[in-house]
Amino acid sequence: MAEPVRKKPFVIPAAIAATAVLCAILAWMIESRAQILRDGAEIVLKSEPIDPRDLLRGRYVVLTYPAQQITGDVLAGLTAEAGTREPGRDVPVYVTFEPGPDGHHRPVAASLTRLSDGVVLRGTAPYLDGRTVTLFLDYGIGRFYTNEHRAPELEARMRAGALTEIVVAVGPDGTGQIKAFRQAGETIVTEPLY
Repeated sequence: MAEPVRKKPFVIPAAIAATAVLCAILAWMIESRAQILRDGAEIVLKSEPIDPRDLLRGRYVVLTYPAQQITGDVLAGLTAEAGTREPGRDVPVYVTFEPGPDGHHRPVAASLTRLSDGVVLRGTAPYLDGRTVTLFLDYGIGRFYTNEHRAPELEARMRAGALTEIVVAVGPDGTGQIKAFRQAGETIVTEPLY
């Protein structure tokens, strides 16, 4: 005699709960990025382009910033602070920016702890110890994804030197998001919130 088939009443509620949790996580990720774009403090950085592609996300522009290279007085305080700790990899570094005479923001201080004054952008140092002479930081704003038609235009403008300003929105925790591309103060591309 065959055993009766047991019903599993928890399967449907469990599937609904799992779907709700995944949707909530996705909504949180999208909204946290949109909140930075909407409410974050803005800084303007000079940029230089590179032209790659991503199979999954499409065409993008890789951006490098002179502000990624920390040297001199800005680095001196940071290396003194780092000298008291073990050398490390992928070290979070908080960089304070102020506007320069040309309107572009420049780094004026760097620390291993979040400073309270000014606009502070969080970067990651691939390696840091007390003897570092030049530090290259990754701020997480090195790629700007755009559609297949817009990317070549942006790349051409950047190579011609006409498009050199990137507006970055900075959240309270130091997270940066690319907000807009500007050419001589005029906005060319604005990143949508959603």
